[in-house]
Amino acid sequence: MPAGNIILDYGWIFLIFVTVFNAFNLKARSKKFIHKQPELREGYDQLFKGFLVYLNIPWIVMGIGILFGGVPGVLSFFRPRDGNIYVLAFHATVVILWILSIWWFYFNGGAEFLLKYPGVFNQDIIPSLTFLKIHFGLSLVGGVIGMILMWSW
Repeated sequence: MPAGNIILDYGWIFLIFVTVFNAFNLKARSKKFIHKQPELREGYDQLFKGFLVYLNIPWIVMGIGILFGGVPGVLSFFRPRDGNIYVLAFHATVVILWILSIWWFYFNGGAEFLLKYPGVFNQDIIPSLTFLKIHFGLSLVGGVIGMILMWSW
């Protein structure tokens, strides 16, 4: 790989670090809630592991594409219409994670689960289940709009 811009060539590593940092930040925030309610430890541990594993999948796919797939850098992932298989795989992982998160959150008790664990959202209290569902839905809509823009430009 020819020498290039370190941010564009290795930005995926930075994104992994950010995701890992956020997971450990969640773990640190959860301590005060676990101290008050020790029975929450297992759920917070599940969330921590989920952050580390699932939220890093797109960045790992991105890194594989850059290291082994001839993808010139991070900016290529904003151009899925170019048809690079690694860029398409990255976008597929994002869509699959969205689908799985929608299924878990809305149809498999995920929203109710998260309501018990306010440290996930860096708040001591989550106003309501309805608030959580609307917030999650709006976040997904924002991501979908971003994905549509990338595919249509």
